[in-house]
Order: sequence, then C-alpha cells, then structure tokens
Amino acid sequence: MSRDSGSAAQPPQGGAISWSGGDMSLRLTDNDIRQRCQTLAHQIADDLAKRQRENGQFEQPDFYAKAFGVNLWSRIDPNRFARNIERALVSLKSDPKDKTYHREFIEYALLHTPGLKTEITREILRGTKQQCPDVANWQMLGLINRQKRQTGFVSKLINRAHLALILLRYWRAQVFLDRPKCFSPQYHAFCTALLSDSENPRHRRIADHATATLAHLTGTHGYANLLGRGAGQSFGAACALYMLLKNGYLDAADAILHRMEDACREADQLPLNLLAPALLPEHPGPDNPDTPGWYSYNRHDDYLAFAGYWLLKAAQVPAGDNRQHPELAIRRSSIVAQFSCPNYHAQMTLCGKQGFDVSGAPVIVSVQGKSARILLPPTGGEQDVPSLYNNASTPLPAMGESSFSRFLLGRRIQVNRVEVTFDLTGIIGHRQIEFQDKRVIITDHFPDYEPGQVDLFRILIDGTIELEQTSPDTAICPQLGIKITADTPLQITSKAAFSAVGIATRISAKTKHGTSATLTISWGEIYA
Repeated sequence: MSRDSGSAAQPPQGGAISWSGGDMSLRLTDNDIRQRCQTLAHQIADDLAKRQRENGQFEQPDFYAKAFGVNLWSRIDPNRFARNIERALVSLKSDPKDKTYHREFIEYALLHTPGLKTEITREILRGTKQQCPDVANWQMLGLINRQKRQTGFVSKLINRAHLALILLRYWRAQVFLDRPKCFSPQYHAFCTALLSDSENPRHRRIADHATATLAHLTGTHGYANLLGRGAGQSFGAACALYMLLKNGYLDAADAILHRMEDACREADQLPLNLLAPALLPEHPGPDNPDTPGWYSYNRHDDYLAFAGYWLLKAAQVPAGDNRQHPELAIRRSSIVAQFSCPNYHAQMTLCGKQGFDVSGAPVIVSVQGKSARILLPPTGGEQDVPSLYNNASTPLPAMGESSFSRFLLGRRIQVNRVEVTFDLTGIIGHRQIEFQDKRVIITDHFPDYEPGQVDLFRILIDGTIELEQTSPDTAICPQLGIKITADTPLQITSKAAFSAVGIATRISAKTKHGTSATLTISWGEIYA
C-alpha cells in the first residue's frame, strides 16, 4: 500500500488484536511466503547484474555489495551469472584495503558462498584487518566468521570467551543492543539471524528467544525496525523476515514481505529505506531530501545485495508446522516499551546516546495489518555529518528555533505509561505518555518559565498525512479517522522537519497559563 493511497481501513472490532490476520491468514502458508521471497531475491540478483559495470564495480561506491553479490549469484545460478561473479571477484581482489574496508562483512559473504575456493577468499582478504568496533553486529560477525573458518580446540575456547563478552556487553533480556545502552531492532535482527545459523546449539537457543522480540515489534503491521539506528531500512527488515519465517511467525513474516514488495514496486527496485520508497537519485545520502533516513555509511548496492542474501535464505527455509503467535502484553523492559491495540501500535526506546537512539515521542502506526500506516514516524537520523536532521527534528519542547530540549531519560512508570525527562536551557522538564485503547495522551510539564515562551510537544507527523484544523485546539485527519486535541491552542506547521519517512508536519503549542499542557490523539472520535 502506498503511503499516499486510500482511506483508512477500519480497525477490527473487539478488545484484542486478531494476530491471525483474519480470513486471509487461513490461506497463508510458509510455502506462499517462501515463493515470494525467492521471486524478490531473483529480482534483486537481476538488478545487481544490471548495475554492475565492466570492471566489476557497481554504479555507486560500495563496501561489501560485490561479496554478497557473488554469494547471491552463486546460489541462484552460477552459470547464468558467471560473468558477473568473475568480474566481482577480480574487483574484490583490487579493492583498496584502507580503514573503511568491511572485512567482517566481506568474509562472511565469501565464507558462505557455495563452490568458492578457499584460496580465492584468502587472496581477497590478504593484508586486511578486522575492524572490531564496539558494535554488536560487527562483534557477532567476527565470532561467526572465526567459528566458520577455524574448528580447532583453541579456536573453540576463543569463541566461547568472545560469546561471553558479547552477551555481557550487548544482551539484555531477549534484546540485543546495537551499542552499549543503545537499541536498534535492525541490528537486533541481524545478530539474531547470525546466531540462528550457527552450529552451536546455545547460539540457536538465544536466537529463538530474540526472535520473539522481533515478533512483538513487527506485529501485523509489518514495520520490523521502527526504532534506533537504521529505522525502516531493508537491512533489518530482511533479517527479521528470515527469522520470523524460520521460527513460524508467519503473519509477521508475511507483513514484512508485503512492505518490501510494496516498496519495491514504488521504487522500481528494493529501496534502502522502505519507509520512503522512491527512484534512486544520482547522489543519495543523508543530506538529500530524496533519500531520507540514510546515514553516511549507507550504500544502496550493499543493502540491495545484503537483502537478497537473506531473502534467498528465507526462500530456502524448510516447511514446518510450528506456527506461532506473539503474546499481546506490553513488554516490561527498561530498554524498549510498546503498546498494541486494534487502533494503533506504539513503541519507544527508553535509553540511548544519540538523537536517533531515543524516542522523545512514541513511534505510532495507525491501525493494524497491511492497511496500517505510520502516523508518528521515527525521528533523528544521521547527526555526525551534514544531513537533513537537526534539533528541529527532535520531538521535544523548544524555545523558538534557538534552544532545544535534550533527552535525558525514559522510563516506564506504569504498564501503559512512560515518562520522559528532558533538559531545556538548564531546566528539567517531564513528558508523560499514556497509552489507552482509543487514545494516546501526551502531557508536557515544564516549570519556571513565562507562559507563551516555550513550544511544548513539537511532535512530528508524516508530512503526507493531511490534517484539517477545525478549531484553535483541534485538528482532524478524516483519512485515518483520527482527532488531535489539546487544552491549549495548537500550532500546525507543515514541512517543518524531516523524519525517516520524509518531510514531517510539526504540532506544537504554547500555554497561556500554567506550566503544563496535554495533547490527545484519539481514534474513532473524529466527530465526537
């Protein structure tokens, strides 16, 4: 479904989500999903072949696309793609071995390529070093690669110690952190997929536990990675799809695949950011309005080949009868909070280091199932180089366009209530967010300032959603059946900032009296 298309689907009746997906899911089988995964993987292989130049490189710079391309082509049809494989291998041997060389990724792809001689892999990797950054997925790649290439007793001891370090530093109650104290479903999914394919039974048990988290976050709407670094990117979606299908979460896997197929149709090939599908511009990057949600290290062909690798693995998952459904309870975690009901699905990260790690406001998907649509999008994005993202993209109070809040802490204070603590000009403020079945209520408290000086809320809404302000304190969205009200006049500013979905509309408010204000987003009460 296009982000701009159609009217809002009506949520299912009753007090609980139908995780079975209605009558359609009765006809859904893992074989259906596998066949669609194979079709998409084959399309990606063809796209990569068309994008490859005579010298083996792709149209745009890459880090590891050639290695994953070799893997994908070799697994689909090594004879048909023989020329592409040969050119890529020659190019891999001549790539500069500088500080940006992604050895862990390249080695993983080559070690898992059928029919590739060990001597060729060694020649490609000769003179390169492991990067070993303090990031979970890189550490996990190092562990899996060592386990694959070395099986001796000493290596097993090293691997056991390395796993212990990874679990100590990045594993928190069914959640893999991206970096210490930072959560990203994208890299949680990748770590889970890596462990799931390990020959070590303990690795697979950990992956099984972590897959349940992916099922909770994906629900029936199919947006697998809406939080943290890389929100909405195909990298994490493909890994999550593979794990959910492998573990029998067919409805969630089908929903992710639907999002990938839909984005592919809109962009004419699988886009790097599934939340903003569009034709690839000449110069994609974090500062290009046509490629929102990108980071400085993102490369289109890397993610295209990487997604193809996991989609083809998903297509080869054995058929099973272990169909599972996630529980419907909000997760009691100090890292991530979520609330799900027939009208919406909301989730937040409660800790982190950079703007893209934390959630000053919840990410909200309106209604459930394939007709679901992102209302409050992921915010933040690349902040270390020139980009679309600045303090205006932070969904927290500010003073005009000069002084902005800094996220300090997020914590769950009740099963359906979260409190965010922020700092604005040295003054501590608080935001409470309450999740009800038909409403999300956001209350900002900011003491010790003159009324009218501070812009409260400053939440961002997908800019393609049309809002109609019906009174000073009320706006409606007939398309989604949503009403937004406040106890103070609202300010609605279109094209005010960027999110991972693209251009965003900002809703803010100034109070005339007191030190707090309340904003309510309600479903099914548009004309009440």
